Amino acid sequence: MKTAAKRILPLTALTILLISMAPLAYASTLKVTLNPNTKLAKIDSVSTTKIVFTYPATSTMATYLKGVSSSLKLNGSFAGGTSGVEELQSSFPYHDGHISVKNMTVSLDYSTKGNATALVVNKMTHITAWVSGVFSVVNHTVKADLGWRSFMVQGAMNVELENHPVDIDLVGSAMEYSLGSHQIALGFLSNSFGGGDIWSRPTLNFSALNSPLSSWTKNYNSLTNTTTFSKTISGQTTFSASINYNGQKYSLSAVSDPSGEVAVQGYANASGDSITIGPTPAYLSLAVWEAVAAIVVAGIAVGYLALRSRSKARTVAPPVNTLAV
Repeated sequence: MKTAAKRILPLTALTILLISMAPLAYASTLKVTLNPNTKLAKIDSVSTTKIVFTYPATSTMATYLKGVSSSLKLNGSFAGGTSGVEELQSSFPYHDGHISVKNMTVSLDYSTKGNATALVVNKMTHITAWVSGVFSVVNHTVKADLGWRSFMVQGAMNVELENHPVDIDLVGSAMEYSLGSHQIALGFLSNSFGGGDIWSRPTLNFSALNSPLSSWTKNYNSLTNTTTFSKTISGQTTFSASINYNGQKYSLSAVSDPSGEVAVQGYANASGDSITIGPTPAYLSLAVWEAVAAIVVAGIAVGYLALRSRSKARTVAPPVNTLAV
């Protein structure tokens, strides 16, 4: 006998996509693919943070950092229970202990550029992870728990990427790795902002998406058989700090702007942060609309044929020329 999940869901995976609607420069995207056949959820997150250190054009920092250009790319794979995987799992909010990260891969990408007035660090962390414990069947209805999706990693998330021990989360760590060969600037930043709140700010942060899915805007597209729950975050999440040194102003800011959309294959309803999949209501069914369209097309065709038939049946008598006798 087929399970309730197989009766209710097609063989294709139930997909939940959180696609950022933010400007591309600061876009952070989260995509979660739920597969009821394997009973696993795949997290595909891209956390992008822009960190800007500004300084006066007449300062020593301007002379030292002007023309700086560097990049760093590292990758790694990790099994469940290892460092990093445990930090990710512990960052999931509102789960009942059944949610478990089985494994994950990490790709870290830094690019650093300096000019006469600012040093800009773009940090992108791409995490792909597989999570179990998301699905349940209640009264023959498939249910997916998504309360854990809006995760934020608090504190360092230490992993080893290509034999390099790296914290992939905190702003301070991002500056240290980006300026590793520029110790004068790094020392200045550490002394000036190292004890500040921004230095310990997380960059793996999707907490802006933590409002219940039931409060998001819902739309069902019968053509694609997709239910969407959408939410737009207004503005950008910005943290900044500044100091005055020898009468000159220096500042450090971090910007990240996540927002998104949830799209579920099939007809779905949300209650809080749970999604249930059920049969499509008849009035929304694609088959119904196809039948209506077929009837309309058939009616148009019949009307056209009738009009054409009447046109052929109508005869017009030719004019009669009369000659005077």
